[in-house]
Amino acid sequence: MSNPEIRFVANHDIDRKKWDRCIAQSSFGIAYAYSWYLDRICASWDALISGDYLYVMPLPNKCKYGISYIYQPFFTQQLGVFSALPISEALTEQFLNAIPAKFSLVDLNLNLENSISNSVISLRKNTTYHLSLSFNYEKLKSGYNTNTKRNIQKAEQSKLVMLNSGEIGQFITFTKQNLAAKAPEVKEKHYAAFQKIAEYTLPNKLGEIKVVTNEQGNWISAVFFVKTNQKCIYLAASSNLEGIEKSAMFLLIDDFIRQNAESNLILDFEGSNIQGVARFYAGFGAEPQTYLSVRINRLPWLLRILKK
Repeated sequence: MSNPEIRFVANHDIDRKKWDRCIAQSSFGIAYAYSWYLDRICASWDALISGDYLYVMPLPNKCKYGISYIYQPFFTQQLGVFSALPISEALTEQFLNAIPAKFSLVDLNLNLENSISNSVISLRKNTTYHLSLSFNYEKLKSGYNTNTKRNIQKAEQSKLVMLNSGEIGQFITFTKQNLAAKAPEVKEKHYAAFQKIAEYTLPNKLGEIKVVTNEQGNWISAVFFVKTNQKCIYLAASSNLEGIEKSAMFLLIDDFIRQNAESNLILDFEGSNIQGVARFYAGFGAEPQTYLSVRINRLPWLLRILKK
């Protein structure tokens, strides 16, 4: 295939039906890249498009102190180039080089289908964890490590209750309370954007809240999943102190795996580069997957030094 012409398209000119069709048909289509997700999770996004939406790349952007830049929104692990056709290293590089010069700084995560080895572009490797749910539950459970099995047994002895639904307002309040100290970088505006995602996905059968309560009916652990493209993303989760002490999250994930065993779903744990969190995911038999972050700094030399 000859090198495609890549054009910049402003948000208001994007054909959302064609865009979402491309993401739905992509070899690595994922919830984050759909127009409905981007419209709700970030205030502004434009795009690079090749052909009749054969290849697309979303460009979430902001402007601060007169400087326009591309950034990775919260609750959006991977973006990059999407297509039903193969995406070569050369094509990925073409798209990155086609980002308009008006964006002085680019900090963006690519997706698992995007690779690049250009030494001029600053790259960082990240890890996410995937678990195929195509096997029966007993086979999947046999892949759990000893620590995970022990924690599930501990949770089962605590007389906890599993709920397959929950109210989004209560979920956000619960999550804020439990992540305030652990993730202070997640601000009110990020939770507001997340709520918009939840309010869209839940009625459209694309989102799911699962909750663990104690004997008194109080929430102690909760997870929000988003499902598209045969992938289920572990998008947001938290436990309070009682939930941590009783290993409630182990029980919650085990129950999800049990309910979805022998399906064609992939459970995407959405990370993590943090060793302890990665061990938790790997404990369920999930396999590490590598995706890249790119950084392109076109700032004036003094600002470039300050932003390193």
